[in-house]
Amino acid sequence: MKKNIPLITTFILSATLFFTSLAIANTKINSSEVLKIGKEIPNAQLNRFAQSNIKIDDLKGKIKIISVVPQLNTPVCDKQTHQFSETNGGLDKDIDIITISTNTAQGQKSFAEKANISNLIFLSDSPEFNFGKSTGLLIEGMNMLRRTVLVLDEKNIIRYVDFVPRGGLPNIKGALNAAKEVLLGNS
Repeated sequence: MKKNIPLITTFILSATLFFTSLAIANTKINSSEVLKIGKEIPNAQLNRFAQSNIKIDDLKGKIKIISVVPQLNTPVCDKQTHQFSETNGGLDKDIDIITISTNTAQGQKSFAEKANISNLIFLSDSPEFNFGKSTGLLIEGMNMLRRTVLVLDEKNIIRYVDFVPRGGLPNIKGALNAAKEVLLGNS
């Protein structure tokens, strides 16, 4: 019996560690808690086409609108991206307007070329989904992001959040107005 005690102890310890790590890995992050107005957005690495990867912290220094879309090649995501590109009233000259999706960086480049969009910054959360995981915006099992729009100040503090319900467009005018208010407040 004494010979089995170390084996049983090792098994119990291993099982405890396994199930503890499994529970931690499956803990869901609540995006409405992480992405609150007044909080700094979590840092995450994103990919850019033909450029080195970039972290959210690298975007400090400028006011920005972050338009999060599930997949660029769908009608609602296409419309959202076009509206931020075409109806921003010249705001893109003073702030960064960023589109984040789970399309590959190459896929984003192809989309931008086909759509003739050159005034937005496209950042890919594929293949690691660092942004989606750290913000709670990753849709479990689908490897897509939840449609959301954020306005961040130059220190990456969240000043506006629009969690968009399924199937709809965000309040683009609301986001543009919020970005203008942040810009005017910093002038």
